[in-house]
Amino acid sequence: MEALRNREKDVNDELRNVEYGKKPKSIVENWLKDVREKKTEVQEIEQKSEKRRNLSRLPFLRLLEKNIQEVIELIEQGRFSEGLFIDVRDERGEALLTSPLVGQTTAERNLEKIWKCFINDEIICIGAYGMGGVGKTTIATHIHNRLLENPSSADHVYWVTVSQESSIHKLQNDIAKYIRLDLSKEDDERKRATRLFNALGGRKKFVLILDDMWKVFLPQEIGIPIGVNSGKLLITTRSLEVCRGMKCQQTIKVDPLSTEEAWDLFMKNVGSEKVLDKKLKEIARSISEECAGLPLAIVTTARSMTGVDDIHDWRNALDELREGVEGFVDMEDKVFKKLKFGYDHLKDKRLQQCFLYCALFPEDYKIPKMDLIVYWIAEGLLDGSRTRRAKFDRGHFILNKLENVCLLESAKDHYGSIHLKMHDVIRDMALNITKKENGGQIFMMKSGRLLQIPNEREWSENLERVCLQEDIMEEHLSTCISPKCPRLLTLLLHNNHSISEIPNSFFVYTLSLRVLDLSCLRNLKCLPDSISNLKSLRGLFLRSCTNLEYVPSLVELKELRELYIERSGKMRAVPEGLEGLVNLKCLNLFRMLHILSIPTGLLPKLSHLQCLRLDDCLRADIQTRDLISLTQLEMLGVHFSSLHQFNSYVNSQHWQRLSHYCLQIKSGHGHDLLRCRQVSISELGRITMLNCSIVLPTNMQELYIGRCVLPTSLLEFSPSLKENACRDLERCMIWGCEGIKHLWFFTTKTTSVPQNLQTLMLVNLPDLISLFKYEGFEREGGPPAPTPETGIFSRLKLLSVWRCEKLKYLFTARLVWHHMQNLELIRVFGCSQMENIIIEEEEEVEEGITPERTSILTFSKLRSLKLQDVPQLKSICTGTNTMVCPSLQKIKVHNCPKLKRLSLCTINVDDNRRISEAHPARLIKISGQKKWWDLLEWDNPQAKSVLQPFFSVIESPGYPIGRTDRSWSKDLSCYEEV
Repeated sequence: MEALRNREKDVNDELRNVEYGKKPKSIVENWLKDVREKKTEVQEIEQKSEKRRNLSRLPFLRLLEKNIQEVIELIEQGRFSEGLFIDVRDERGEALLTSPLVGQTTAERNLEKIWKCFINDEIICIGAYGMGGVGKTTIATHIHNRLLENPSSADHVYWVTVSQESSIHKLQNDIAKYIRLDLSKEDDERKRATRLFNALGGRKKFVLILDDMWKVFLPQEIGIPIGVNSGKLLITTRSLEVCRGMKCQQTIKVDPLSTEEAWDLFMKNVGSEKVLDKKLKEIARSISEECAGLPLAIVTTARSMTGVDDIHDWRNALDELREGVEGFVDMEDKVFKKLKFGYDHLKDKRLQQCFLYCALFPEDYKIPKMDLIVYWIAEGLLDGSRTRRAKFDRGHFILNKLENVCLLESAKDHYGSIHLKMHDVIRDMALNITKKENGGQIFMMKSGRLLQIPNEREWSENLERVCLQEDIMEEHLSTCISPKCPRLLTLLLHNNHSISEIPNSFFVYTLSLRVLDLSCLRNLKCLPDSISNLKSLRGLFLRSCTNLEYVPSLVELKELRELYIERSGKMRAVPEGLEGLVNLKCLNLFRMLHILSIPTGLLPKLSHLQCLRLDDCLRADIQTRDLISLTQLEMLGVHFSSLHQFNSYVNSQHWQRLSHYCLQIKSGHGHDLLRCRQVSISELGRITMLNCSIVLPTNMQELYIGRCVLPTSLLEFSPSLKENACRDLERCMIWGCEGIKHLWFFTTKTTSVPQNLQTLMLVNLPDLISLFKYEGFEREGGPPAPTPETGIFSRLKLLSVWRCEKLKYLFTARLVWHHMQNLELIRVFGCSQMENIIIEEEEEVEEGITPERTSILTFSKLRSLKLQDVPQLKSICTGTNTMVCPSLQKIKVHNCPKLKRLSLCTINVDDNRRISEAHPARLIKISGQKKWWDLLEWDNPQAKSVLQPFFSVIESPGYPIGRTDRSWSKDLSCYEEV
């Protein structure tokens, strides 16, 4: 205690000698406060110990030991090695050298996103992530300098560059150096973190920038007091996972530059004073495009061409870039070396193999996730997992990992489905790795209409994976030499529509082949017999070979795991030798319309099957006993030709072991991928419905009913629905069905509505009167009682109604009030008698009661409202009801001539509880016919002028909403893939 008193005296003496105008740091004042509290605590302990001399002293000794340790720590903290006073001018930091931002729509936009986070007091931890060389550090340095230029934004700004092999100890030292804190005599990380926390915590409104983070270190473990005294943290990293692990409240992905921005950056760094002539400019543009918007690659490549005038040198540079930059030294040394850090950081060898596999596909190719995972399964890259579900989970984990560390990126196909692609420079880096690790080229890929098939030199013995896709000319393949590739594992020849024949000699010297994809060879009629000799083959893919008639015997392919012969329309029998495929895990015969039968006793011999696709096979009858013999089956698609067969299988309870299934009666409604547990029922006539009840699996997620004669309501369709046993049902589509008048019933005691329903699509139901029927409610002089269960539609997101001619309304006001809070999309098309979207309670309307109250009906999450060809529609809401849609983004109205008022608003709560017309803060687009827009009536005279900029004329609405299978699949974007 004496040492502590002496240090306290010294600190107080220094405080008395403070020069005028200088202010002691709060950290010193806090330390003195701690000293005073500790002195008081020690005095109290001494007094208690005097009074309890005759009692056990063990607790006292423990307490004394604890206080001695705390006093030692206080003395150490009171040394203030960074000094009691630091001039504010020294603490703010110095501006960093940086290059100007290029791209008004990319880099500047990312800069502004990050800056908005700094001026938001609620955001204290920000993460910027993106692939290596994309410009994260450049943007962060601009943020750093802007903070220095704006004293009101931060009092102290610190920049720390984090190395790939950093540790908490090293990071603590780096931060301590910037704030002049000496941690050299302390090894304990927790104590170091405490000192760092106290030192930083004494600096008001500090900003700490950690550039190039590779690992997750929690701020409290390091000693970063974010949120204390308005302190904030900005990190840059290549990994979204690091942002999440660091608890970033806001993450911003830094994307590559656009084509024009890349060209501007390229020209600025070429540095040539003279203007490039036309030919050189064309080559230069191509070189710029090869860098695919990556600033580091653009700058490196451009500077290597500075002062180069000879067109031959420019063309050579372009050729080297297109051929994987072999010999392009600057790119390899400066760009690939930086990008390879991300690859090395994966560490898991299997993860690295899966990443390199993605480089097999051509530039800019959009890779379907499921195809890639199935290739990996067939190659054996996911063999560590036993079940098929576990393999897919592992595959998705790997893809998410590669995307999160920016080695892969998401891309949408023309249908809007999510695929993956590899950035061109990342792909070049991956190919460079495969060459260096294997002493030469082991990948070969070509796409587009080839002028010549790869020659004998290109079919080298070292090749392990080959991808030749998209319109290789038939004569090239038919006259091709026999590739001598004894190490070849993967051969992808898919999407070559013009190939009608593959020579038998083509597979003679590829006996190590594991994966062979001949999908979408639409003119191919016969497979060569040499395929029967590929005894190492584990995956054979023959998707959409629409003219395929013959597949040779597969009996010798004992290693085969994955066999896909889906949509190959002219085959009338399954290939010979299937019974010998003892290791087969997946047999996919989806939509093989002309297969007459599955050989009796075949399925029980395939005892290792985990996935069986026989859905949309309209002529093949499957026996229940064959299906239930497959004890390892996890995924099943099957078509039953009769209701009796369907009920027989469902009653077996075999479906309970399945993670995914598609069970069909008569014509099917299957998908390429088994995404859920689906039941699809079609073409059940009146006689069938009268003579037999349908048994539905209680865990189904999707129900599709088409072209059936139904009872009055779904309750009478199946006991499972009547008993409300289908609690997992999420998606329901009913199409082209007669007879049904109501979907579900509400009674005073029960409701038949599935609790988890998310999507409801109704198409061409000529007898439908209302979606829901109320029964047994006693009015007692007032409106009907509330429905028995609040929130029964709490998960409903999409409602689409098409050509339901007798339907006059969608909802009652009470139903909306209690249950429709999560509805996101409403679509109504071709309902010729519909007059309102929302009405008062049905009983009130029928008895002519005019309500005196005003109801605010809230659709808090509604994003899209589409009304098309509803000629009698008069209003959105009847009476004095108002539909409140604070999240509304799109309104589409076409051919609804009687709709004079939208009755849509958001609530603007002020002192008068005023309700204003639709606020444009979220609204993106209103579309409709000009005449309709001009004749709309408004409560607020200014509303039309406010909303006018969001309106666009649409005279022809295009294809009807919800009509095709494609739109059905697209609408159900909430599907979970396998």
